[in-house]
Amino acid sequence: MFTPSDKVDKASINLEQEDARLRKLGVRRELKREFTKFSTLSFALGILGCSASIASTFNTPLLLGGPGTAIWAWFLGSFGCMAIAASVAELVSAYPTAGGIYTSTAFVVPSKYRRSTTFVAAWMTVVGQLATPASVTFALSQMIFAAVTIGTDGTFTASTGQVLGLYVGLNFALGILNSLPTKTLHRIASFYVYVNLFTTLAVIIAIPAAGRGNLASHKFVWNTVEDGSGWGSTGFAFLLGILSVQWTDYDAAAHLSEEVKNAAVATPAAIVSAGLFLTSIFGFFVNVSLCYGVRDLSTLPGPTQLVFAQILWDNLGKRGALALWSFVIILQTITAATCQLACIRSIYAISRDNALPDGRLFAKVWRVTATPVNAVICTVVVECLFGLLSLASLVAINAVFSITAVALDLSYAIPIVAKLYIRLFDTDTEFTPGPFYLGKWGYAVNVYAVVWTLLETGILIMPQVYPVTPATMNYAGPIMGGICGLSWLWYMAFWHRRYYGPGSPEKLGHGSTRSPSLEEAKEKGVAQSMVRAVDGPGV
Repeated sequence: MFTPSDKVDKASINLEQEDARLRKLGVRRELKREFTKFSTLSFALGILGCSASIASTFNTPLLLGGPGTAIWAWFLGSFGCMAIAASVAELVSAYPTAGGIYTSTAFVVPSKYRRSTTFVAAWMTVVGQLATPASVTFALSQMIFAAVTIGTDGTFTASTGQVLGLYVGLNFALGILNSLPTKTLHRIASFYVYVNLFTTLAVIIAIPAAGRGNLASHKFVWNTVEDGSGWGSTGFAFLLGILSVQWTDYDAAAHLSEEVKNAAVATPAAIVSAGLFLTSIFGFFVNVSLCYGVRDLSTLPGPTQLVFAQILWDNLGKRGALALWSFVIILQTITAATCQLACIRSIYAISRDNALPDGRLFAKVWRVTATPVNAVICTVVVECLFGLLSLASLVAINAVFSITAVALDLSYAIPIVAKLYIRLFDTDTEFTPGPFYLGKWGYAVNVYAVVWTLLETGILIMPQVYPVTPATMNYAGPIMGGICGLSWLWYMAFWHRRYYGPGSPEKLGHGSTRSPSLEEAKEKGVAQSMVRAVDGPGV
């Protein structure tokens, strides 16, 4: 029988073991481990935000491809998402740091290409992570004004300036929230799962229950696939429907790894549980419920400009729609908060590795909160600057938001491909799996994840409607090509003198947050006790 002191000693030992694992990866932990398995799972569910994510993206599959597209594109796309999520979880389990998949890249890419590839992956991650909370928060501001439109019976339509003003205010509010100590964030995150499940189940049940007698026919819901894109191809219109299911950040929970207890197990478990099972299954039924609630497809998206909100209004009436839509807005707020927190931790980790021209400023941890508040400020400011593009045109701001899924999914594909390369060819690197390991089946899953990523990336960089004009052009491809090309040129021309990547013992430079591992410390004659004093619990 364990006494309280035994439990404390055991917890301390486990913490020291986790910190030792981080030191082997070249990281000195500065953040406090306060997140538990449950709060990490709740966080992962919050960032996926099932019904809220569908609410902000449902226009594309339904209006461009019809209800059959919305349902079956989600169903088929879920398998690709499952493969990506499982592949990401496997890498995160092996390399559990705040850098997430970016850090994993450094440990699986052959040494000849490691630094340049990881540097490009760092910038893909930064851009993708910054675009994600910006797009979610902008959608949140639109959703709030959609509630006002419903409340005024369609007489109110928000102006661009009003949407922008609310967007900026929301970013600052979320930034203040994400500056709080990790323990507070853990407590808040623990409630996300309840809001998520309640809202999602309410949407699934409420629409068919309230709209009984006026629901769409089975044939219309399950068989209608139409070309609303203008490309003249129902097949292409169907593929455009994968936007809704792909709009997610698989490794978001991974960026909390240095704040999660037993991160090598808890983080991949959260990614797999949230992505593979709960969101995929519940999301399918949300799509089905919404499609049955369609009264007249030709009238959508309606005054709210959001199909999801209009379907609630048509079936539940004004009061019922406002009540349920309020919970969807709350869930979208949670998604925006979690996306921003994942972005903050990404910038913190990448700045720590000196991949940003900030002199590691964004890797500084404030003493009062024990969180990287400088990274919070950076994230909020850049997000607000993104929002200012809406004053130029919606095309400009949508160009930034459109790179979210493309940038993140391609950044995941790099280490997955490298892991497959290790399996097939002789290389100077090897993959040492963590507690979450797919075994021999993992390579088949990895191959499917890569193939699916190439397919959906090809679709997501295509213009969604024809004819293609400056206003309808999809700029995700050119933007991503520019980011990859310019970051590589910057590295080769100049930054290779300053950047060595995660875990590199070479020329770390002044101000580096990396501490020597125990093995390195011994080689340099540093006493093991001194290393513990610097890297022990409580740092």
